[in-house]
Amino acid sequence: MKIKKIAVMFSGGTDSTYVAWLQLQKYDQIYLVTFIRHGLRRAENLQDAVTRLMQKAPSKAKIHHQIIDIEDIYQMITPHQEKQEAQQAVLSQKLSPLWEDAHGLRNGRETYMKNMHKLFMANECLQCKIAMDIAAIKFCKENNISNVCDGSNTEQLDDGSQLEDVKVIARDIFSRYGINFSSPAFHIPAEERCQTLYEAGITDHPDHKTKEKTHQIPSRQIQCTIPSSVLWTSCIFPWMVYDGQSCNDYVEMCCTYFKQAIEKGLELIDIKL
Repeated sequence: MKIKKIAVMFSGGTDSTYVAWLQLQKYDQIYLVTFIRHGLRRAENLQDAVTRLMQKAPSKAKIHHQIIDIEDIYQMITPHQEKQEAQQAVLSQKLSPLWEDAHGLRNGRETYMKNMHKLFMANECLQCKIAMDIAAIKFCKENNISNVCDGSNTEQLDDGSQLEDVKVIARDIFSRYGINFSSPAFHIPAEERCQTLYEAGITDHPDHKTKEKTHQIPSRQIQCTIPSSVLWTSCIFPWMVYDGQSCNDYVEMCCTYFKQAIEKGLELIDIKL
């Protein structure tokens, strides 16, 4: 009888924990894969979630937890010069918020799009997740795993890799390597995810995510302390997505960038089909 295996891209947060929980009844071997790089700290936070999942797993399911460093892949695919130029332009206030020139009505559409593309190159979250996806493909190929999933959802638009249009591209690329990629929590409301984990005894609070985010309980999740990520999510990203038209522009840029960057990364590390 063939052993059914799946890899879960696992941060320890409620989203990836929920997705891991869903796999326990379906697979014999569940590999919780946590990616780290410079600036991603406190991987020990995940242990509570890993332990609870192991305790609640049915007898047929075996859970493995593995931590993989993706710094080399990240450095390989990231456009450092363009990113630094965008960051410096924002910090020095040489580049004004896009909403001051909505769709180029003041300075022209060409200038607007030029500035938008320049800001986009500082997209730390998307670049980091691309490195994780490349590493996930590598891990699955090396361990003969044909299924992988993550905890992506509709609440994290600052990370362009979480967009549904980008997920379609990701599924196609994973499929090319013989891997079925899915995001089981994508359309599941946060309240339902949290309630499910609480009822299963994986968490102690039905509103665990809110309590964790407001620091009422200790975090179970790996912590991102990368300064450029903070700059992107709190300063640059809000300038880019503020209405329907610019959202469409952002989605299109994410799709184009994601496909080009992940294809380049896979070619550079020479993962065989």
